[in-house]
This record gives sequence, structure tokens and C-alpha cells, in this order.
Amino acid sequence: MILALETATTACSAALCAADGSVVADRLALSGPAHSQLLLPFVHEILAEAGAGWADVDTVAVGLGPGAFTGLRIGIATARALAQADGRAALAGVPTLAALALALAEAPEASGRRVVPIIDGRRREVFASVFESLDGEVRQVEDVAVVPADDLAAWLAARGGVVTGGDGAVLYRALLPASAVAAAGVVAPTAAMVGRAAACGAPGLVRGPDAVLPLYGRAPDATPRAAASRPGTAPATGGAS
Repeated sequence: MILALETATTACSAALCAADGSVVADRLALSGPAHSQLLLPFVHEILAEAGAGWADVDTVAVGLGPGAFTGLRIGIATARALAQADGRAALAGVPTLAALALALAEAPEASGRRVVPIIDGRRREVFASVFESLDGEVRQVEDVAVVPADDLAAWLAARGGVVTGGDGAVLYRALLPASAVAAAGVVAPTAAMVGRAAACGAPGLVRGPDAVLPLYGRAPDATPRAAASRPGTAPATGGAS
């Protein structure tokens, strides 16, 4: 089975999935308390609900982002620690936008449309990318973009008829153009989506501790004091925390 974790946004979730990606048990909190307080209890709860133990987990999969810096660090560090402690389970990572794209591609609204997952990047910006669906698989056709909220309507309209979803699409729903249809029920990236994406081999899937690394999307808001004070070093800007 696949133990999946997703913490790239304010939503925190864990899911236990079968080898085909179907959900056996899952937990989801769309907002607080902190991921660090919820994630491991969620893992214990879904294993208990499924009547499963660590010996039943073949793969630990985690969403890689982009998203909030703190959430990503918690999720990826937890996934790496669980896989390392087990010593037998494989470690896998899936770009969060790709996991969202796969969920969107399976929505009824997606028929004949490209899919555009959108994640809130804070600072009135979103992370977005464009995928197309064919025979149940998705292919990324545009790299991840950081789009200011004020430009989102024009950015989406330029891509024609699309179906969109994710917490960024929910937050800025009023800004979506008529050409963009919001998929019902796809309100945030979840561990269940990550587990499905890991099972299906979604775009960007990576395996092993050397490859399972956060995809922040941009530089952090905060810069270490020492780095900021070095001559010739400019403070980094942007980034969700």
C-alpha cells in the first residue's frame, strides 16, 4: 500500500491507498492547527482504521509543492523520516500541481478541456500550470508560473477553455474568466490525490531520498541575517511561508 502525505497548502492530509491508487482510508483538515500537530496523528489514525501496520506500507509518497515553505518542509521531512525509519518502504515525491491536475482531469467538467491546477502562493499570487488529459493520463504542457492575482483572469483567458481547481482557484473564484470552469469538489490538494498520482506515474514523479526535494516555486520571504548582511548580497524576495 501507499502512505501519502500532502502539506503544501493550509490543508493537511494523509491517506492510505491501494497499489492502484484507490483510497483505503484518509484524513483531511482544510485549515489549522499547524501541520506539525496533525500529520503524524493522521498517519496513526488511517493505519488503525484500515487495520494495517507498517509492514503493509510499500511506498511513502509526499506532495513536493509548490506551496508554503513551512508546510512543505514538514511534509517532506516526515515522509523521509518514515521511509528511513522503516528501512524497507520506498520514498516517492509528486509535484502537487501534477497531483491536482490528475484529480481535475477525472472531473466531469474536464471533458474536452485542458486542466489548470492553481495553488495559493500568498502575497496575492498563485502557482499555476497547464496540463492536458488523454486516456486517463495527464501531460504537462506549460511550466509552473507565478501569476499575480490581478493578472489571473487574463492569464487564464489566454489559454482558452480550461477546467481549474485548487485552493488558489477557490480563493480567487471571483476573478476566473468565463472560459475557466471550476471543478466541483477539487478545493485543495490532498494526500489522496498524491497517492493516486504516485500509483499512476503522474508527470514529475520522482523516487528516492536524493530526488524527493521541495519545489518551492520561488525564493523565500525571509533571508538569513548573515546572508543579508554580506556585501553584495541582495535580500531574497517572494515566497510563501
